[in-house]
Amino acid sequence: MIFQSKDFYVSLVENKDIQEVLEMYNSNEKFLINHMDKNKVTNEWLVQELKSMKDIGFHSYKLVESNTERIIGIVDLRIGKEAYLSLLMIHGDFQGKGLGNIIFKGIEKYIKSLKSKSIRIDVVTNYDNSVLKFWINNGFTKIKDVELNWTGKVLPAVAMKKFL
Repeated sequence: MIFQSKDFYVSLVENKDIQEVLEMYNSNEKFLINHMDKNKVTNEWLVQELKSMKDIGFHSYKLVESNTERIIGIVDLRIGKEAYLSLLMIHGDFQGKGLGNIIFKGIEKYIKSLKSKSIRIDVVTNYDNSVLKFWINNGFTKIKDVELNWTGKVLPAVAMKKFL
């Protein structure tokens, strides 16, 4: 477990979590359509995505609501001198309730405890302006424009960084 609060905890995704993580991904239809031109992903896609992330040094964490044990989010993170936060996704039913800020603060504290000097994120710019605003409000600044290739779709994005 990387951190916990009164209401939730964050720990590594396990094989037993695949169906719940799949439901969480599929609750974000707008994200999937924009990033992949699909409104749902499959079990096979998710298993391959988790394996691909692991193969390039990322750990996939689940955000679990403590009182129900329901998975309400996922975080893909690689720790190093510069930590790389590849994905922070909240289940569609739980968005807009401040969880993203709470989770990010916990992740940031965890990253600091491991002596990383900065955090990098890449934010897709043609998706949802509130996402970019979220990261700016959490102390990130734009480094450069980039293109992301996510499952074969090239997306305009900005690389952002926060020094710790």
